[in-house]
Amino acid sequence: MSRLQIPYDRVLINPTDFEAQAFDLKVKQLLEASCRTPVVVELFNDYIQYLLFMNDGQFYWAGVRSPGGFDCISIREFFSRLRRTQFPKFIAYEINLLLYHSLLVFLQNKPDLKVSSNLVNLDELLERSEKEHSNSLITAFQPRNLIMLRYKDDHAVSCYHGMTNRTKGNLDKREEFLVKIYTMTAHSVFEINLFTNLVVTHSEDARHLPQDYCGSLESYFMSNPPKLIVRLKNRPLKTYTFTGKQLTIGRLPDNDIVIDNLSVSRKHAVIHAWKSGYHIKDLDSKNHTYLNGQKVDSGELNTGDMITIGKYQIHFQIPASDEIQNDNLDQTMIIPGFHSSGQSNGTEISQAREESPPKLFRRSDQEEFTLDSDRTVIGKGSDSNIRLSGIFSPRVTAEIKKCESDFIIRKTSGRKDISINGERMTEKILEEEDLILIGSEEFVFKR
Repeated sequence: MSRLQIPYDRVLINPTDFEAQAFDLKVKQLLEASCRTPVVVELFNDYIQYLLFMNDGQFYWAGVRSPGGFDCISIREFFSRLRRTQFPKFIAYEINLLLYHSLLVFLQNKPDLKVSSNLVNLDELLERSEKEHSNSLITAFQPRNLIMLRYKDDHAVSCYHGMTNRTKGNLDKREEFLVKIYTMTAHSVFEINLFTNLVVTHSEDARHLPQDYCGSLESYFMSNPPKLIVRLKNRPLKTYTFTGKQLTIGRLPDNDIVIDNLSVSRKHAVIHAWKSGYHIKDLDSKNHTYLNGQKVDSGELNTGDMITIGKYQIHFQIPASDEIQNDNLDQTMIIPGFHSSGQSNGTEISQAREESPPKLFRRSDQEEFTLDSDRTVIGKGSDSNIRLSGIFSPRVTAEIKKCESDFIIRKTSGRKDISINGERMTEKILEEEDLILIGSEEFVFKR
């Protein structure tokens, strides 16, 4: 795989062999440095390339090189993949804020226009862009090279390629962009992209590293997705794992945590994962939301906090890296009405039987598959547990692996992407009612 050289202002750490403890120490130092100016960490070997963005002392975004560009991955997945990557090297760059933002636009967004440089008049393209878009980004992309021209308020304000603070002579930014492309197209054509959507976002689990945290970065992101333990009269009912950007709580069945009780509003509260941590917000509920006994409209959540909603308590817990998970919490009690159409007043408690294996429901032919083995393969091959049929079915293979109490879906081969709840991804911990799309085949995960 060819390694893309991203533009940068200054090298902070020259290419260095990866060693876990040294990498941890360096990244913590780079996080501190990102309070002054943005930092990008790159890890690579002959087959893979990762980028990790930091700003304002926070982990912000992570991506992995794919045949079509870069795919967004969670910070958790970044560290998970890193420990499985063979002999990577890492390098760290200092970049200015406009370059930081421009790189994220290129890495995250789909272009409004994509065309080969030998099929377009670049002068005409730039003139048209200047007239139609006051703010835009135009990129020229080869397997190893990236040139970016940034427009702001109708003016070309920056041209980025390689080390950006080299002397450019008297060329203006637009002319510099064109000269670079015309010089380099002698060897290989460029893919020209026009971006007018300049909105960028952070990874779903981007957040600050606590100042008093002394463990490894891998432990911090890999071992402690928050758990929410729903209790009634101090008895555990059901445990939820927070794996996305937000989690809603209420009486309606489209909430993430459904509590079928009249003391709970239809849309009662929402928990957000922000870069600064986790926060709860009351959604103008009738009986209010209480945090550690105090009524709140919104508040920051810390491990050990107790949320009270109606008659129910929800214990917010971020497990320590060496904490033994007690899966019995999921098997001791149930709340009648959790994701259920049955009628209940929400106060009756019944003993739950041993949890049955989850199932994968195929919508096309109303077929149900029990996930009762450690590994289930989905694909066209004869060795697949769940076969994708039809002439036009994609040549893509996915697997669902059991990991303790979790079931993780991962794409293992093929050029087509899989989509979960409308979002392209290569790996995810499955949750109740997740909609999985593989080609034209739809599956629903049910516990």
